[in-house]
Amino acid sequence: MPNDINKLRRIMRQANMLANQSPANGNRSYALRVAHKIEDIRNDLRNGYVHFSYVKADGSIRVALGTLSPHLIPADKMPKSHDAMPSRERLGIINYYDLNIDDWRCFYFFALVEDGYHAVPLRDTAIPGERDAG
Repeated sequence: MPNDINKLRRIMRQANMLANQSPANGNRSYALRVAHKIEDIRNDLRNGYVHFSYVKADGSIRVALGTLSPHLIPADKMPKSHDAMPSRERLGIINYYDLNIDDWRCFYFFALVEDGYHAVPLRDTAIPGERDAG
């Protein structure tokens, strides 16, 4: 129950921040839908890996395979502390580890291309591009 309350608080805080940004432009209903989507994306990234696409700042499309799961991020790429990767959520940015590029990336969540989104929980599949142990 406390986790549900915290999740709802995060979503509402995010929706309030989004409501005054473009493209929400004051539309609280739209901002709340986007905030729910952001929460889902973050959970999916933490619980496995996600195939998704987004529009980059230069207008091109990046197709990504991302995660926030510590099981999929190499030890040398893990942040040294929680503060090492500051949350830029308030700015509308989602950080993720790109498994194709083998480095950290981020995107503005209004830039997400919804049609290209597919989450894969770790329990449902083998790790993509699993590194050889020897």
